[in-house]
Amino acid sequence: MSTQPPRGKPINLPKDPFAYIGFWQFLTFIMLILLVWFNEIRDMPALLFNTEPQEVNIFRGCVLTAAVLVAAIVAIGNTYLQQKRVLNSMISVCSNCNKVRVNDNQWKQMEAYISDNSLLTFTHGLCPDCMAKVMQTIDQRNGARNA
Repeated sequence: MSTQPPRGKPINLPKDPFAYIGFWQFLTFIMLILLVWFNEIRDMPALLFNTEPQEVNIFRGCVLTAAVLVAAIVAIGNTYLQQKRVLNSMISVCSNCNKVRVNDNQWKQMEAYISDNSLLTFTHGLCPDCMAKVMQTIDQRNGARNA
């Protein structure tokens, strides 16, 4: 069974991938808040380790929830802003060889620059137009050898 989408149908990606990442981070923090309140209500140490049950402490649950929310705001906000900053930066690209300017005196291959400065990795292939040109060149060379 093929895992590739059918030809002709575009892949629907989120309009803002960073909001998508932030959404999943937010869900993680919601799970932490639920864990805090489950612990307060069900007393997990008493359940897991057969210790003396403790009373529900609403104040402790509220303080822990507030701490998780502050951590969520800092983590999600920082991730979102840092990734936006990286993508919104101007990159100077050579119009002839497509190298990227690292500083005034240094240029780097685009693939190497992007791999070094993001989580992206590259693989190479040939599009149908380039494949046709390469095959035409190979056929011409084989024809010249056979003649």
